[in-house]
Amino acid sequence: MPTIKINDVELSVAPGTLVLDACRTVGIDIPHYCYHPALTPVATCRMCLVEIKGQPKLATSCTTPVPPAPKDNPDAVVMEVLTNSPAVADARAGVMEFLLINHPLDCPICDQAGECKLQDYSYDYGSGDSRMAEVKRRYRYEDLGAKIVIDKNRCIHCTRCVRFTREISGGGELIVAQRGAGLEVTTYTGKTLDQNPYAGNVVDLCPVGALTSRDFRFRKRVWYLKSTPSISRHSALGSPIWIDHEGNRVYRLRPRPLEGKETTHFISDEERYAYGHYNRADAAPLPMLKGAPTSFDDVRAALQAAGSVAVIGQGTFGCDAAQRLGDVAASPELRYGSGDRTIPVVLPKYQTSADGILNRRGFTERGFRFGALEELLGKVQAGEVKAVVLLHDAAFTSAKETELLGRILQAASFSLALEVTPSDLGRSATAWLPIASYVEESDFIVNHDGELRRYQKAIQPPQGVRPVAALARDLAAVPAAV
Repeated sequence: MPTIKINDVELSVAPGTLVLDACRTVGIDIPHYCYHPALTPVATCRMCLVEIKGQPKLATSCTTPVPPAPKDNPDAVVMEVLTNSPAVADARAGVMEFLLINHPLDCPICDQAGECKLQDYSYDYGSGDSRMAEVKRRYRYEDLGAKIVIDKNRCIHCTRCVRFTREISGGGELIVAQRGAGLEVTTYTGKTLDQNPYAGNVVDLCPVGALTSRDFRFRKRVWYLKSTPSISRHSALGSPIWIDHEGNRVYRLRPRPLEGKETTHFISDEERYAYGHYNRADAAPLPMLKGAPTSFDDVRAALQAAGSVAVIGQGTFGCDAAQRLGDVAASPELRYGSGDRTIPVVLPKYQTSADGILNRRGFTERGFRFGALEELLGKVQAGEVKAVVLLHDAAFTSAKETELLGRILQAASFSLALEVTPSDLGRSATAWLPIASYVEESDFIVNHDGELRRYQKAIQPPQGVRPVAALARDLAAVPAAV
């Protein structure tokens, strides 16, 4: 591999590696706006300029590749890069001055304030003053459909959003219109982002707050939010995400890109806006037994007195939950899997599976058999199984499977449903117990590709509500003799 020198530090990188990426490998962060690892580099912002010895002008590090080593001298240093020379510092200050010429001073009301690269880079690389005496240009904010709002006054024309709609989502809804001082990012006449199932990603891509989410706009200052690493529950890929929360309430979900995995940079709008499902509006329901409030101990006693137990675990919960739930079954053969939700594959590169069941593989590895519910129904009707414990989330089960699960619960002498909130199916069971949602517990899953992915507890469950693993462990335990 060719050897390059960055600020007198030598390193070997693969030929064709962008200088910006090479700098990152030695811990040097090159400022940039237009560059994004999942998008085509275009060098429009000019913020990533570096000095390369032997070249008459500064070069954009986001589009300059490292050349291969010469065959006659493979150990030679093929490129010497300076990222902190006076010429580089002067160029960055000049770029910042140009970018701020028309940018409004509306940081106090901007959703991006606190995580804005324009703020950060202005402080780190700007000159501290401006020679702009003319009146700044002004636009009214525009709705790009029901999900996205654009404030063109803030736009620095990095074109990340435009490239995303062309290269990733494929709709091409956003364009760069006009020229020169009239340049603006907009949509084709009569077109919106409403039909784009990945439109929310343009908000994450925008480095300066020009594109904001209608759902999050003006709702919470980002410096109040705490970010917890988690995963999306909405497909078998288990896409890594950040859960942003404050005051025991989730305010937004964002992609959490993993190093070297381009497919983790974006999530669908269905995943992004699912957070509201996990904010409890009311106090958690009480345990129920035969239609009346009861205690956990009474439910456990009724289950253990019922006879042989089979468990049905929906594969949208974690592996610890699956392991503990499996211990409740009378034998390993009485572990059954449920969940038949599928998702439409819109972007094949980013959606390598249509399976909508997050941890199907993890449940299968722990002895849960999917597609065998008819077998369980036969055993219940024949009296071989007396009690059934169901771990369930109605959002991931079709009407057909729900009907089959209902028949199993009705045929059993005793049935127990474990749910975050009671569904019609859960209410039909003999007993019902509340459980913590996945944002209220820590666990791990094995995704469709066989990768282990962990998620951490972001908010506290209501008092008395416990994670599935803890609940199932106590259900399987034999009460101590008095």
